Amino acid sequence: MNNLYIPALRGFFGDWAYYSCIMSFQTISELVSFADDLHKSKKLSEMIQRTIKRRRGNEIAEYLINEKERFFNSLVIAVYGGSPSWHSIGIVSTKLTIKIEDISESYLNSFGFLRFTGKEKLFAIDGQHRLSGIKKAIKGGDQFENDEVSVLLVAHNITPTGLQRTRRLFTTLNKTAVKVSKGEIIALDENDVMAIIVRRLVEENPFFSNDRVAYKQTNNITPKDKYSLTTIGNLYDVLTVIFSTMPDGVKTANLKASRPNDTTLDEYYEYASNFFEIMANYFPNLNSFFNAKDASKIIEKKRGSFGGDILFRPLGLLAMTEVISKICSKYGLEESVRKVSILPQDLQAVPYVDILWSPYKEIIIGKGRVLVRDLLLYMLGEKLSNQKLKTLKERYAKALDMAIDEISLPKLV
Repeated sequence: MNNLYIPALRGFFGDWAYYSCIMSFQTISELVSFADDLHKSKKLSEMIQRTIKRRRGNEIAEYLINEKERFFNSLVIAVYGGSPSWHSIGIVSTKLTIKIEDISESYLNSFGFLRFTGKEKLFAIDGQHRLSGIKKAIKGGDQFENDEVSVLLVAHNITPTGLQRTRRLFTTLNKTAVKVSKGEIIALDENDVMAIIVRRLVEENPFFSNDRVAYKQTNNITPKDKYSLTTIGNLYDVLTVIFSTMPDGVKTANLKASRPNDTTLDEYYEYASNFFEIMANYFPNLNSFFNAKDASKIIEKKRGSFGGDILFRPLGLLAMTEVISKICSKYGLEESVRKVSILPQDLQAVPYVDILWSPYKEIIIGKGRVLVRDLLLYMLGEKLSNQKLKTLKERYAKALDMAIDEISLPKLV
């Protein structure tokens, strides 16, 4: 790395001087390490390394390898040691029609190169999973020889005060980073298969057109909503579950990270559409909703303060879908739906009452979804070990606030 020059823009933010640079994947992989020098304690350094989730690094590597339209936001890298120096260019091409005297001196001095001698140490304080993904991806060949990524370099002093200052920046950057919301993913993500198919369902499938889906990213549907079967966020969750039952067995994490070709996307859309068609065939209330000219008349009868049909509640629809997915490998999709269709559907019935539905508060109990799913699987005759059976009964008793010897598990169907 002797006398390596990196193009950069120099800027100032608060009391930080920083440099916005362009670095190749190869350079980043060779020169930048993880933030394990922020503590004198070896164990604290190792703890930072453990927080770098291996799976996330693998996911990013897969994204880089498979996505032609790959792109990253900037990594923030601290530099210490050696003698990095700033060389300002301070000139503008004579081909430009603007006058140099019209440009402030501070801007002219912002263009230049950073010179590294080879003795510097660089480590990522924001973007460690992206760094891990880059390091893994370039091991596969030379397909990234032209890839460059933006980095922000900040100076780091190896003193107690300097370490404290850099640790503070590390936590500030990672704690204040705002994750992309679920709603933004559903609306915009062009790699996430579930997001793509949700958009296509609400745009093309008559089952979900004309306000039959509430455009909310949560699993909550308001009592005032008299038209929607569920929310768009819940539809995303349902597809996440049901796509796990497809014969190709692609992991959900891969479905979120890498866009398949159009033919494969068509297959996912057909599978999703087929799932809801099968559901309509075996659940008369869903069939009535999907085919009604005025969906509000169905909603009025199937969802309200009285409880109603479990499939007309987002968390209920998700729970039933999870039950279907759990038995799908054994019975296949259509037979699994048929089996699940014989389960109780009235929220006032066992096992929903006081577990998923509170008849006193007239609300859905969100934390009861997983227990309801497991109780429904038991009711279908899915075999459990004695220990799991005991645990299920204990969970059921606790949810009902009863002693375990005072209750019995729901009857098998």
